[in-house]
Amino acid sequence: MTLNSIFKTQSVVFFINGLLQVFATEMFFEMANMEITPHLVAVGQFMGVTFVFLAIFTWKLPDIAGNSVEKFGSLWALGCLMWAAIIGYHIAVGVVGGPTAFVNVAIFAIFAIAYFLKSRS
Repeated sequence: MTLNSIFKTQSVVFFINGLLQVFATEMFFEMANMEITPHLVAVGQFMGVTFVFLAIFTWKLPDIAGNSVEKFGSLWALGCLMWAAIIGYHIAVGVVGGPTAFVNVAIFAIFAIAYFLKSRS
């Protein structure tokens, strides 16, 4: 798997998460064992639009980065590690759980490792 294909794959994951957050907000957060409030729905939909933007951005990032794609991969590894850490922390303190949280923490950890390894080679 190349660094470009890792960016494209994560783009698809961002897009799926974004669409679920925008159009199935309550289901998305119920699967994370979160209490649904109108405020959470509003924040979730905002996050969903942000994830759709991230999907577009990560899809195009290798083309934009050109020869510097490895540097972006290292930076993106750090971002994925940060996302995995915060989700892991929320799981540990009992704020979230369920399939949404566990799948996303695993996916972000895997992407962090993949970006790190492919950016070094």
